[in-house]
Amino acid sequence: MFGDIGHGFVLFLVGSMMCIFNDVLIAKVPSLEGMFRVRYLFLLMGLFATFCGIVYNDFMAIPIFAFDTCYETHEDHDHPGHKHAILKEDCVYPIGIDPTWYLAHNELTYMNSLKMKVSVILGVM
Repeated sequence: MFGDIGHGFVLFLVGSMMCIFNDVLIAKVPSLEGMFRVRYLFLLMGLFATFCGIVYNDFMAIPIFAFDTCYETHEDHDHPGHKHAILKEDCVYPIGIDPTWYLAHNELTYMNSLKMKVSVILGVM
């Protein structure tokens, strides 16, 4: 399961189709009966993967630039070609992670740490 809107929604659709058309699908393909025992697991995994994708601001591993960023990027005068970001005052990103984090040099460390912490928090709840 990925924390991704696209992957999670596809898994949610598969789980919901398995729940809705359970009797019809088992009658047509009886060898898949074991898979239909976990249909609610597919449904909930897809639902929570979609939710985590919204929190992570990911759609098929691509950041969503739905809202304006809370950072201004400027060219670094000491190092030509390098940019640095400055946080705007009194700016709150409405939902998810600000897409500017995907441009940071520590993006992988930050995102992996955040995803691990959210997974532990949701898993314990």
